[in-house]
Amino acid sequence: MNELQREFSAFINNMDVRLGAFVLADLPETFEKEDGETVKFPKDFGPKSLPMLELFVLSKFPNTEEILKPENRRFFEGLIRYLGETYLRAIGGVWDHDESTGNGMPFIRPDNADGPAAGEPIPLVGIVLAAVDQRSAEVFTAVLDKARELLGGDGQPRRKCTGLSLGVLNAENSSEEEVEFLTRFIGTVEPGIAAWTQEQADPSSWGFDRESLARLGRQVAVRYDGPDDMIAEDETPFTAGAMRFIGETVRRIAFGQWRYGAELEADDPRSRQPFIRFVVGDQNLDLVPWRLIQAALENDDAIASALDAVIEMREQEAAEADESSDDSASATDGADEN
Repeated sequence: MNELQREFSAFINNMDVRLGAFVLADLPETFEKEDGETVKFPKDFGPKSLPMLELFVLSKFPNTEEILKPENRRFFEGLIRYLGETYLRAIGGVWDHDESTGNGMPFIRPDNADGPAAGEPIPLVGIVLAAVDQRSAEVFTAVLDKARELLGGDGQPRRKCTGLSLGVLNAENSSEEEVEFLTRFIGTVEPGIAAWTQEQADPSSWGFDRESLARLGRQVAVRYDGPDDMIAEDETPFTAGAMRFIGETVRRIAFGQWRYGAELEADDPRSRQPFIRFVVGDQNLDLVPWRLIQAALENDDAIASALDAVIEMREQEAAEADESSDDSASATDGADEN
């Protein structure tokens, strides 16, 4: 996997938290229209949210130079995510990226009358810049209307919603404190890991894989005699980087989501700690990187074994789903024969 592929994979894998944080932290609850009327701001990824979204963007950014400033990068990325997911739900399609251009920027490849993902790419970055430049508050919707025309027929998508299945953070499943923490923390994960690996022996050998987790467990067991050694001031850079590396590795491999224990009892291992949540079936499984580092003191294979446990549960879940599908198919065949 090359660098552009890794960046795109990270973009998709971070969708839950980044998009959830954008909706909660960056989009307002209400918005004042040009005629002075205050209305509720829609955040439902529906087509009717696009005009309001565009008006809000225009109210924040007077020109393209402003929205492209480094301090606005997080908002810009969140806007691209929201816009893309809204289009996918309305017209079908897939997230994609183009390595041949050298930038790997994500875009939407929509469905059209020729078939799934057969349409011309919808360049989300270009659409946002065009909207800020034209200042008509009609660009986001115009792009969607054009794509609907290309679907043919009645302009309705031929597939069920193709937007990502999101466990987006919202007011019902998270707190303001959790969202604020994750909004700050997520942006430090990949840079923190990059800096941490550069301090390790043979930096290029560290990857987001099980073997690296096993190696880290052995390193922790040799490096520290006990938990108190880990929290020494001069060890903070190592433990902070290791915690991020563990969390991001298990999250990517087993499809989890960064969360934060904001309002939990003090004796809960997740309390005031970033952790990874996996939804397996109808249950949540949470892994706390800080606890896994500590567990490695007693068992240097503890970190990698935690990943193995999640993968095993994922495989069992998939096997049960296949079995259920086979049973349904057999029942259908039997009904057809009858």
